Amino acid sequence: MESDTAAAGAGSATGTGMDFDFSNFDLRLATELLVALAIGLLIGLEREWRKQDDEDHHKIGIRTFGLMGLLGGLSGALHDTLGPWLAPATLLGLALLLVNDRRSQGKSGLFALTEDMTTLVAALVTFLLGVLATTGAIELAVACAVIVVALLYLKPTLHGLVSKLTEAELKATVRFLVISLVILPVLPDRGYGPYEAFNPRSTWLLVVMISAMSFIGYFAIRALGAAMGVLATGLFGGLVSSTATTISFAKLAGENRQQGKVFAAGAILANAIMALRVLVLSFVLAPPLAFALALPLGLAAATSIGFVGFLWFSTRHIKIAGEEMTVANPFELSQAIKFALFLTVIQILERFLSDKFGDAGLYVLAAIAGLADLDAITLSVARDTPGDANLTSAIIAILLAVASSALVKSIIVARAGGAFARWSIAAMIMMVAAAGLGAGLQQIYL
Repeated sequence: MESDTAAAGAGSATGTGMDFDFSNFDLRLATELLVALAIGLLIGLEREWRKQDDEDHHKIGIRTFGLMGLLGGLSGALHDTLGPWLAPATLLGLALLLVNDRRSQGKSGLFALTEDMTTLVAALVTFLLGVLATTGAIELAVACAVIVVALLYLKPTLHGLVSKLTEAELKATVRFLVISLVILPVLPDRGYGPYEAFNPRSTWLLVVMISAMSFIGYFAIRALGAAMGVLATGLFGGLVSSTATTISFAKLAGENRQQGKVFAAGAILANAIMALRVLVLSFVLAPPLAFALALPLGLAAATSIGFVGFLWFSTRHIKIAGEEMTVANPFELSQAIKFALFLTVIQILERFLSDKFGDAGLYVLAAIAGLADLDAITLSVARDTPGDANLTSAIIAILLAVASSALVKSIIVARAGGAFARWSIAAMIMMVAAAGLGAGLQQIYL
């Protein structure tokens, strides 16, 4: 009995004085509060560094931001104990305290406060991210903190990009946001028309995807300009439109025949990117088809890149005399609608010809469609290829479209003549041959 009492007393002593009792320590809560503090310190680090440039040492810095992050974490942690009103009330009090602090320094008035508006908003965001870290979304809170720091740090870069943005580019950007974030979510997700081939949402999603790829290429060219030369134009122009890029290079080569090899390298690179773009589109909609196309299209792209490397190495000493590629605006609503209609027609024709004539009808359609738009037939075939289907007919259809597209471009470059035409046509012939070889090897060994 005495030993039991002694043991109990020892346990009590251990819990109250001699050692720390870890049984009541909430490790998860402690981690969340540390993360909330770290978020504040991270954002405060950028603000503290920015104070050196502004030479305003009265602005709140790393210590205050750290405390605001921790304050948000405590508000979230005490939500269940003190009630849901704690965090909103603390946020309101913090906002009033920040505004009053700026006014106490002689910066009263709305227009004066806008000078520090970014810091004030960042402070409130820091508090809310601290709350978020202790209410079950710790990973999201950390990710948002990194984005906040990036936005704060990239202020000069973002302002510079906006100052260079033209009115046409701004309109195109707004229209793209409308079709992707406003129109797309409200479209019905069901089939209409013959064979139920027209699905408004999925068709428009493809329009958004193609437009996004065009935007990437367009603004990359816009940002890099002539500084990266012909290869940058060929690389990013292939994302926008390999046909349009080939036409642009053909025009430049026709006016500067002595630089034909240089422009041929850019045109060939654009077509290599086109082959890789087909792979990406196929992978998004039908991964098994993309894996089946990887060997033929990979060989085609590798062959083209080999041509580019040889041409660029042999002409690296040649400088382009002030030529600069221009790329049309990447997005017009009328073009998006035309693409959607063209894609719908291709889908209906594909179902009809495949139903009536089998694979032969699909091959004829692919060859014809490739003359106009390679993306449309690629998307149509990929969408209608189930994961367990025989991929042979889909592979042949897409490769026929690639071959017909190469034929059109060969006719375009032939009109420019000279070294540009010779090297570009040779590269396209070898590209198609490599794709055919890859398809043959795949059928034999795989």
